Amino acid sequence: MTFRAQEYTAFSILQDTPPMTMLRGASERPVAMPAPALSLNDRLIHITPQFAIAPQLMAADMAAAKQHGFTTILNARPDGEEDEDEQPSSINIEKAAIDAGIAYSHIPIANGAEFSQAALQAACWTLTTNTGPILGFCLSGVRSLRLWALASALAGAAQPEMLIDAATSAGYSLEGFRDHLERLARGEPPLYVADTAAMMI
Repeated sequence: MTFRAQEYTAFSILQDTPPMTMLRGASERPVAMPAPALSLNDRLIHITPQFAIAPQLMAADMAAAKQHGFTTILNARPDGEEDEDEQPSSINIEKAAIDAGIAYSHIPIANGAEFSQAALQAACWTLTTNTGPILGFCLSGVRSLRLWALASALAGAAQPEMLIDAATSAGYSLEGFRDHLERLARGEPPLYVADTAAMMI
């Protein structure tokens, strides 16, 4: 199953309906990509038993992700932030994920930009419709961590304190997002996060 945030329209959010999905045929083979310098195992950072992050993934990582038991890839990085040899296009990673039997969700968050309502709703849908472990990535993994935490709070999947503690145990801080996590957990608007201070890395 493949999902892109662009397909999650304002109408579908208001109507509380799932976003459109697109499953590509196995005949559409991914373009060959350079192998990552380190193995996926060396780059994985487990936040909870059901969620892990990594820096930029390559198409060649998808088979290893499947072997590690991940059922969904959450790509929080917009295309074009780096050259193709450093950042393969989402479509090529998606094809490799599908060939490996992994669901793929692309919810691009520009570095330092807001987490829009559409993005949070899309991430909620990804979290609540996939029951297996999720592997999130972006340039460093931080945007995917924040997207997961905010969406988890909004979906009621975990309490804010648990999310903050899990990130802290893995070496990351979500303290700057505490107020947002608590607000989203209560379902209070605005259902987006545009906090420049909190989003600084």
